Amino acid sequence: MRRQKPTRGPLAARLSRRSFAGLVTGAAAATAGGLIAPAAAHAAFETGTWYYLEARHSGLVLDVNQKSTEEGATLLQWSHNGGPNQQFRFIAADDGYHTIQIRHSSLVVDVYGKSLDNGADIVQWGDNGGPNQQWQIVDDGTYLSFVNRNSGKALDVWEKSAAEGARLSQYDSNGGTNQQFRPIPVETGTGTPTIYIASDSTAQTYNSSWYPQMGWGQKVGDYFDANTSIANHAIGGRSSRSFIEEGRLDAILDVIQPDDYLYVQFGHNDANWNSEDRFTSPEDYKMYLRDHYMAGAEALGAIPVLITPVSRLSYNEDTGEFNVSFGDYVNKVYELVDETGVAMIDLSARSRDYLNEIGPVAAEDVFMHLEPGEYENFPDGANDSTHFQEFGADQMGRIVSEGTAALSLPIADHVL
Repeated sequence: MRRQKPTRGPLAARLSRRSFAGLVTGAAAATAGGLIAPAAAHAAFETGTWYYLEARHSGLVLDVNQKSTEEGATLLQWSHNGGPNQQFRFIAADDGYHTIQIRHSSLVVDVYGKSLDNGADIVQWGDNGGPNQQWQIVDDGTYLSFVNRNSGKALDVWEKSAAEGARLSQYDSNGGTNQQFRPIPVETGTGTPTIYIASDSTAQTYNSSWYPQMGWGQKVGDYFDANTSIANHAIGGRSSRSFIEEGRLDAILDVIQPDDYLYVQFGHNDANWNSEDRFTSPEDYKMYLRDHYMAGAEALGAIPVLITPVSRLSYNEDTGEFNVSFGDYVNKVYELVDETGVAMIDLSARSRDYLNEIGPVAAEDVFMHLEPGEYENFPDGANDSTHFQEFGADQMGRIVSEGTAALSLPIADHVL
């Protein structure tokens, strides 16, 4: 198990370090009197370039808590480990301000709740154009300081702490070294791959208000070494088509790097012919996987891995054997493997083998079959044969890691 960093602020109770990354645009640092410092003659940064931001006083870098990809995850400082949740880039806004985008989550650096107070938490959030997400960057040629457009306060490591896990806040600009950050350009090919997950509710990361419901993408990182990062972009209710139409694939392709991995699992919502927004025929599903997910990743030097739809709690009542879920979509993945040689994890077969091994009764502890009063978030219980409890999400994450270990790809060496 990896160390858990101390957390503070929204969603702190159940944020997973393996899920999150990012920082929103830069701010310009002000002097103690509130005046904006002039820009350096030789800028220490360029827009669009990914950087680690090293705090001058501690030598630690800015980090999204527990690698969360959820809105509201807090920023803190941590030892440099090369993860995409420690990588930021500056995107020009207007009037000289910038937003700071976090690489693993595609979210931006945000003063929580648009607070004007000293000590307010710094979090990641979806880009909404708000002034609490815009920063003026003071550049002395070596170090950067960031002043928030909404509050006029500077990005600050709280109480000048030099400890790992110390949170980021905003505070009156005072020129302190805990308000100065050295931008270090990110180099590619560092042996620290990121697995980007494009999928649906069976893989997504849930916050604590949904407990015990979890997705396999929320747990899979526990089965990889510390050099591997998980950027879980899975979101409920999406099919292979709607994920693209909503720009979610573009958000991944905008940040994925050569030798990173794109894990793609759809099918549950594609097969929902009652939903006009979700339904995707098997033929179109195959086309989207090939022409968008695979082609998009490969064009950027990343490696696509197709994952067949995970099994549901559906079995033959006479034999107790589990049924193949979404078989037409499973077959299309096999066709792509035959036609293109794309890497595949057969989660359909692997999860079904596991469920057959434990049997239908024990499988209820894998899925969201809950008794009334068993969990606070589900007072009436649940009878959901698609989504996973924490135990089930962990088992499916383990199974995905085992499928990864069987691949003839470098990522196999990162499985614990």
